[in-house]
Amino acid sequence: MKLIQVVGYANTGKTTFILELIQKLTGKGTVAVIKHIGEHFQTLEEGKDTTRFYEAGALFSVGLDAEKAVVAIHDRDLEHVLRMLADAGVDYAVIEGFKQRPLPKIVLGDLEAEHCVLQNPTVNEVISHIEDFADFVTLQGLVHEIKREHDVSRAGAILTFNGIVREWTGDTHTEYLDFDEDIDQMLTEIKAEIEKVPGILGVRFHHHKGRLFAGDDITYLAILAEHRYEAFNAASAAIDRLKRDLHNKKGAAA
Repeated sequence: MKLIQVVGYANTGKTTFILELIQKLTGKGTVAVIKHIGEHFQTLEEGKDTTRFYEAGALFSVGLDAEKAVVAIHDRDLEHVLRMLADAGVDYAVIEGFKQRPLPKIVLGDLEAEHCVLQNPTVNEVISHIEDFADFVTLQGLVHEIKREHDVSRAGAILTFNGIVREWTGDTHTEYLDFDEDIDQMLTEIKAEIEKVPGILGVRFHHHKGRLFAGDDITYLAILAEHRYEAFNAASAAIDRLKRDLHNKKGAAA
């Protein structure tokens, strides 16, 4: 899921810009928008059942009418909301505000902001620079992606793997691990190798970078295959190859 952040002072045209951007992006995929309202609290209609359910502590209170669903969520953590959107298969998340977040961003007006990719662009310029924006990846999001982008008429299985940072290996304790951009080249090579295996119809492979702490997700693998045994064998070979290449890289660095 692409994260397209738009920031700027009040009255710089953010809403008008985002409305036009939504229209362009919906021609390319599904779009969600998150607006930082701040201290201007969103009002839930008093006395309605969905409001009462929310106030009673329901994590999600959902009302469905003949046209739409309206959801109130007891969670205001941006990371958690982005994960929900990615898991739902959203392609583009437009984020208005949250300017302190270290994301590549569009700046409207004369606001000075770090990580500015484009300042006062046209919407067409944003579309042409779409790859400059950050990706937010979840395992379920990869499953949506692989089903959407590959022919599943001959598929019998999607196998997923979620590696995490192991805290204890025997008596050895791991607090964190660090990964740099070199991991991307490893994954590209391994992915190309798996895709050549007969019966494999599609592969998505992602590895988080930076400092990852014990218990954090570290890698996601999704394999679309004609038969389950082909997916099992390919996944095992891919993870074994990744572990071997990482070990060899650390050995060479030492």
